[in-house]
Amino acid sequence: MQRNAAAADTAAILLALIAGCIAAAQVGKVPPAIEAIRAELSMSLVQIAWVASAISAATAALGIAVALTMARRGAHTGLLNGLILLTLGSVGGAEASSGNLLLVSRILEGTGFVLVVVSAPSLIASTLAHTPQRRRLWLTLWSCYMPVGIALTMGLAPLILEAGGWRSLWWWNAGLLAVCSAVAFSYRNRLRDATRAAAGPTAPPPSWRALRQPGSWLMGISFGAFAAIWFVIATWLPSFAVEYMGYTARGATWLTALAVVGNIAGNLGAGFLAAAGLPRWAVIAGVQVMLGALGWLVFSADADPLLRSLAAIVACAGAGALPATVMAGVPIHARNPQQILVANGILFQCANLGSLAGPPAVAAAVTALGGWNGGRWLIPAIAMLGVLAAVALRGVERRIADADSVTGAGFAGADAGASQ
Repeated sequence: MQRNAAAADTAAILLALIAGCIAAAQVGKVPPAIEAIRAELSMSLVQIAWVASAISAATAALGIAVALTMARRGAHTGLLNGLILLTLGSVGGAEASSGNLLLVSRILEGTGFVLVVVSAPSLIASTLAHTPQRRRLWLTLWSCYMPVGIALTMGLAPLILEAGGWRSLWWWNAGLLAVCSAVAFSYRNRLRDATRAAAGPTAPPPSWRALRQPGSWLMGISFGAFAAIWFVIATWLPSFAVEYMGYTARGATWLTALAVVGNIAGNLGAGFLAAAGLPRWAVIAGVQVMLGALGWLVFSADADPLLRSLAAIVACAGAGALPATVMAGVPIHARNPQQILVANGILFQCANLGSLAGPPAVAAAVTALGGWNGGRWLIPAIAMLGVLAAVALRGVERRIADADSVTGAGFAGADAGASQ
């Protein structure tokens, strides 16, 4: 019986991971298809920009609200409904006859994306509520969902686009989402039972109390600062590399893709840092310092192009340690699985606010200060905000560890001690 239960738990966790990767693929499917979509639907640059950013905008607007709702209805419900909405959105996009209809379909996809990325890590944490080491490992793997999903889609997209056009790319994704939805539906009872078992026999406090946990907000601020700088590099590096570093358009694209894929190595490296006993706040602060310094160097217009290229790759790769570290820290600040849902909502809403605000903020600074050598100073300023949040997190987690060592309370178990 125990072996069967463990197998069912592993299957449910793998389902959550795969769902996250396929959800992330919906972010990555737009950039390779932009020119084809614009040509067929006669869309303006503003319209296509909204199509590309609709998912980030939805997460920035709905993360906490979705988390509070799913805390009442269950993370398993959020995962299943999110996959269904993503499927419907991809089908709607494949059949869109105008730019406005395509944008509506992307809003639908964005809502589904929020549901999946808030619910999936909560399901993983709930399923492994009583095995902190395994939970930390699986949450580290979960942190790779975005670069893995985007990289796989961008790698396969040229082949699908060449064979059948952008609508085929949408249909391929709709098929994957439909299959994942069907599997999730078949596992719905196991997913529900895992959440209930982790909650325990007593009624949990209202989920809105998680909004008063300072640690979740401090990690969210750090996550937002990271996302702002990371997306500044991913957004502006291609054009900057062509204009200032001597790259061709294709070479600049490959440089950016290499930097993005390198993020996966950083995600996985976070597990080794945790196993080595490095405090969470120190990892977060260290990543912010590295991002601030290397991001500043990347956009130094008079620096050596090779040095700037290496800085971009190292910055994006090393930065991957932050999402994994932050997500593994969520159970430290949660008193029950419902509060994990809300904490995840805070993290993802802050991260997407950063990713939305970062690139235009740096662009505005570059314009106002007369070029990149002036505007680049905003990057270390954003990083400093993340460092300050990390230092404040140190004190919060020390107080939690001290309190839990006395009372035995908390959801995190043995993880709490590693945060100091």
